Amino acid sequence: TRDEFGSLVEAFNTMAGELAGSQQKLEHSRLDLERKNQQLDERRQYIETVLERIATGVVSLGAAGQIETINGAALRLLEVDRSVIGVRADDVIAREDLKPLGILLKQTQGGGDPAPVVQEIALLRDGRELHLAAAATPLLRDDGSAGGAVLVFDDVTPLIRTQRVAAWRDVARRL
Repeated sequence: TRDEFGSLVEAFNTMAGELAGSQQKLEHSRLDLERKNQQLDERRQYIETVLERIATGVVSLGAAGQIETINGAALRLLEVDRSVIGVRADDVIAREDLKPLGILLKQTQGGGDPAPVVQEIALLRDGRELHLAAAATPLLRDDGSAGGAVLVFDDVTPLIRTQRVAAWRDVARRL
């Protein structure tokens, strides 16, 4: 009909159609979000698996300086356990044998420069030296403020020993 009742029915049908369209869009968005979350979970799991299997130690620090993640190689090389997660890195590296790492981390603080700080560090363990090739990279937020850091280190002690043996061989050969 063309009266008020007909206009009301037409408006109701239009509104119902718009609601159905909105509901479809919402359902598509929800499915898309679920798919993206699943992809993110798979990527996170992949990265965690890779980090856990590599021989290089990796430690990530939050903006407040707390340890957020640490892989198995880092646990072994630093001789700490998983209870350090959530603890401030300054408290962990306050241990006498880990102080050189603290010096490296302090160089990344202050923000501004996202370049990694790379050093060879010697840690004294049970009367022997453990040589680490270490790199500390500051993480910056979009606004340029400090967002934490990533510390990566590798045991280069066998390489240092080999270089020393080669140097002594060269000295002996020259003599």
